[in-house]
Amino acid sequence: MAAEASSSRAARGVRILDPEEVRRSAAPWTSLGVDGADREEEAAAKARARTRECGVYVGHGGDARRMVVWLRAELELLGVPCVAADRRLCRDAPAHAAARAAVDAAVVGVVVVTPTTLRNPYAIEEVRAFLDRGALVPVFVGVTRGDFVADDVVAGRGDLWEKYGGDLWMAYDGLEEDRREAVEGLARAETAVEVRVGDLRDRVLDVLEILGARLGRRAVAPAVRTWRAEAGLEIPFPWNTGFVGREKELLDLESMLRGGARAHDKAAGKRPMPPNGAVVSEWPFIDGVVCISGASGAGKTELALEFAHRHRHEYKKVLWVHGEARYLRQSYLKLADHLGIAVGDSFVQSTGRAAARSLHDIEGNAIAKINKELARDIPYLVVIDNLESEKDWWDRRPVGELLPRGCRRTRVIVTTRLAGDLQGVRTLALGDLDASHALRLMKGTRALRDDDSAILRDIQETVGGVPLGLALVGAMLSEVAVAPAELLAAMRRAPHRAPTWEARDDAALRDNPGLVQLLDACFALLGREAAAGLEEVALRLLEASSFFAPVPIPAAMLVDAARAAVAVDTPWKRFKRTMRLPCASPRAPSFAGGAEQEALATLLRLGVARRSTREGCVSVHGVFRLFSRKVGSGRAARAVVDAVAAAARNTDEHAWAACLSVFRFDAPAASVELPAPELARFVTGSVLPLAARCLAGYSACAAALELLREATDGVFEAEEKYVGTPRRSGNGSSAYVELDPKVYRELARSRADLLVARARVMVRAGERAVAEDHCQSAINIMEVVCGDWHPATLAVRAFLEQDVLVQTMNGVEPITV
Repeated sequence: MAAEASSSRAARGVRILDPEEVRRSAAPWTSLGVDGADREEEAAAKARARTRECGVYVGHGGDARRMVVWLRAELELLGVPCVAADRRLCRDAPAHAAARAAVDAAVVGVVVVTPTTLRNPYAIEEVRAFLDRGALVPVFVGVTRGDFVADDVVAGRGDLWEKYGGDLWMAYDGLEEDRREAVEGLARAETAVEVRVGDLRDRVLDVLEILGARLGRRAVAPAVRTWRAEAGLEIPFPWNTGFVGREKELLDLESMLRGGARAHDKAAGKRPMPPNGAVVSEWPFIDGVVCISGASGAGKTELALEFAHRHRHEYKKVLWVHGEARYLRQSYLKLADHLGIAVGDSFVQSTGRAAARSLHDIEGNAIAKINKELARDIPYLVVIDNLESEKDWWDRRPVGELLPRGCRRTRVIVTTRLAGDLQGVRTLALGDLDASHALRLMKGTRALRDDDSAILRDIQETVGGVPLGLALVGAMLSEVAVAPAELLAAMRRAPHRAPTWEARDDAALRDNPGLVQLLDACFALLGREAAAGLEEVALRLLEASSFFAPVPIPAAMLVDAARAAVAVDTPWKRFKRTMRLPCASPRAPSFAGGAEQEALATLLRLGVARRSTREGCVSVHGVFRLFSRKVGSGRAARAVVDAVAAAARNTDEHAWAACLSVFRFDAPAASVELPAPELARFVTGSVLPLAARCLAGYSACAAALELLREATDGVFEAEEKYVGTPRRSGNGSSAYVELDPKVYRELARSRADLLVARARVMVRAGERAVAEDHCQSAINIMEVVCGDWHPATLAVRAFLEQDVLVQTMNGVEPITV
């Protein structure tokens, strides 16, 4: 299982590694004079040591340092030795000599051409040197290749002269003939890249593709194609064309991510801003990390989405992490797939030859690998959306351990509704929209009369100015034939369902009766204007979505779960649904008929549900999910578990949601109670594969081990109930009757498999005594249900003897888990 997970991850990843001896010879990047004059001598010495191994030389003048650093990091990640230098900052002869030696030894030379290149004699020299060898790859930043006309440059005329002035020409003190040759070479270069506003990432990939072809690195082109293919799916939702307001907040967010104050604070002169953009503060903040705080529905996710779409070209990838308490750590560990690194461990294989390690250390090392990758000079944008708690739900560790530190290029945005700020993180608090933008959001696309503005202001006051509610008002007025006055009257007639709320429920609904009345009124008006019963189907869809994980849901699975929730479950109907669901493709964008399909389309038009960039998937906001669960029938939970268990392909997050519904964890009782035969199949088909993927694929030790424990307890309780509960005989009397031995064997076998899985984890953690107890219990069960000489029994006995008892007799000391 671990080998398969590693191979599949390698196929999807983007990392290309050379043989071990090549990786050892590739020293860290040497930048001559870029990182400060105090380290120039050390940098020059390193450059001299690796001059003969230089594959690519990147020359620049400092104006495009972000791109240069990014390009250098990508090349070395692909195993290509690279030297990047700004020769103007080399202050002594050894540094200049090392840089010149790197130019002579490089197979390919990349020269970043900016307007200041024309006055840089070192850049002119580098261009001419690589032109003579036919190894020049110019990258134009801020200028185009058509701007370089030799006669205009030398004579001091043309567009460049008019735009930048004559200082670019007068500052150059080299020979005119050399300059003319360099300019003509740049103008006729066969392979050149022009960087424009909004396409930095694509141009970096273009340069990598060109260099890979020049160097004969055949694996670079597939890696670049993989990067381009994943670009469309990196952000979970498409660009919101109806985004209103928050322009000031976007500027503040950008400024704070760069380590400065808010943009309007700088304009007002409220905080001193040194020339380099850094802010002198008495509080130690984590650089590049900003927390967007606000109540549910305030627009935190929309602000992060807008920023991600606007600035995605500045980062190699946008990495989206779901911050809900039960899914945060697994979602963060899954970033390893997008980063092309392996963080899994061989839990499910024979672990006798592996050194015992603490589970805390194994998971911590996996997180450290991810953070190390994010700390490179390759820029990433990490969005942790809807952070629910400052402590991890599984082991109560602080979530601050996840935040990468010391990252010079990677930026992290955290959205949360927590009242307290995260320690050491700059916070951007979202307030209400101003009156003009709120009114624009409520109007939607419908033309309104003058007297409707006063009614809309009343609605805004009633819902507490929550942008999510205002957007719903605008969608209702645009998509449904209802006037603002009629909507306000329906809201006043709708009751606030106060008895159904609990203290732990989201305050956005619990303490905002106006928003609840708006939701009630919208569904009531929807049922009046649309087909009969449509509002009930829509509510059933929302209720089903509340039992899925808070990630994009395959629409086919959601529709089938909502359809099954209303039907009376008989064994024959459940069997037909089980056989039908694997045939339903989760990528299908539409479905054959049914009220559920029409209701889902209506929810998408109203914005209650939204499409995902993952084809055929939809998502529902947490406020709507909570409302539907409170007003729903409660029958959707079982239908969702059946849909997830029966689907041929489903994500781990939805499998986790099903497990959280079936087993107790920290709840007093499970929300779904499966019959004994279905529970055994659920454990075999969903629980064990999910735990194996979490352990072998992502080293999510705490969650996987807790899942195995809860599943073992759940199966044991079901086994006791199945064996010890009196059943009614044919004459109607209550008595113990003969039970189905096949069902009992399935339950017992599933419990034995869970115990063996837990034993493997305990062996890996060094808890040999605990592993031996689990194995002995599993063997006792297997001997009863399968026999002493059954292959499954022999396999468990061999594992006990070879991997548990042998290590114990050899004196291996257990360690603390």
